[in-house]
Amino acid sequence: MPIQDQLQQFQTLVDQNKIDKDLIRQSFFLFESGSNDIFNYFLSFDPPTLNPDAYVQSMLTQVEDFIDSLYRLGARSLAVFSLGPVGCVPARAVLPSAPVDRCFGKMNKMVKNYNQGLENLVKNVHIKHPGVAGVYGAVYDIVQLFRAMPMRYGILNVSSACCGYGTLGGQMQCGKEGYYICSNPNQFLFWDFFHPSEHTYKLISKLLWSGSQSRIRPFNLKTLANITLLHS
Repeated sequence: MPIQDQLQQFQTLVDQNKIDKDLIRQSFFLFESGSNDIFNYFLSFDPPTLNPDAYVQSMLTQVEDFIDSLYRLGARSLAVFSLGPVGCVPARAVLPSAPVDRCFGKMNKMVKNYNQGLENLVKNVHIKHPGVAGVYGAVYDIVQLFRAMPMRYGILNVSSACCGYGTLGGQMQCGKEGYYICSNPNQFLFWDFFHPSEHTYKLISKLLWSGSQSRIRPFNLKTLANITLLHS
């Protein structure tokens, strides 16, 4: 479901007084969005009308509007997570212009530009919206760390999907007729053509919850949760 539709549903619940506004202020909101938008930019049957920089800026404008809306609805604690290296997902095998022996550099460049914009939004959120505590989770850097030192994190395969079909397991969605599934999913970085494995998600979550500023900044989710409780 598009993030805008999720926001509209949340808005409706708030307007109908089905969510306590004090509860909203006592909660922290987790945000991650944009992977599909950047991947779809490179689909040949849906050519973009904007250049990469303008496309990324339009995405960031939507994120800023989303944060503004959450603030108006009462949100005061926000965690914004970067995109992972979308150019490395197995689904790149369906893109004619993407290499399969390495990550798709053009796509990852867009991802990094978008992520930098996200971090800038988080850095300034307390200025635009006094009273808001915001953190930025560097998921891109975390996943690249796993790719650089997979054995350290119990990962044996950083390229292919555990569940899928064809080149890199990325040419068919898991569950479609003809798919295969590996016997050791916890040793794969990717579960399917687009998403990390459960093992990868657990590793990411631990680093976001209690990791250092190189992983999530200016402080981690555990600290954000404590701040939220103190101000509730």
